Amino acid sequence: MTVSLDQIVTVGPLRIAVLSDCRVSTNHTKEVLLFAGQKKPVAVLIKHNTTLTAFGVDGTPMTRDQIEALCQGAWRAVSQAH
Repeated sequence: MTVSLDQIVTVGPLRIAVLSDCRVSTNHTKEVLLFAGQKKPVAVLIKHNTTLTAFGVDGTPMTRDQIEALCQGAWRAVSQAH
């Protein structure tokens, strides 16, 4: 699994970001190169004023440690967003 921080979006006073699992697969024959990509959200981070909260896609709250285990530096990037 390769998890990346998507673009941080501003909606009124909120900063919203999504962590996504990004996958690319490839295959080939002598004549053809085949590839496919998939992107699936795994967490949502919401910053309101100085408070940052995170949730899994099922709505379960996530801790800073859980977010950092998925994507190192994501918590700080969203918390420092203006």
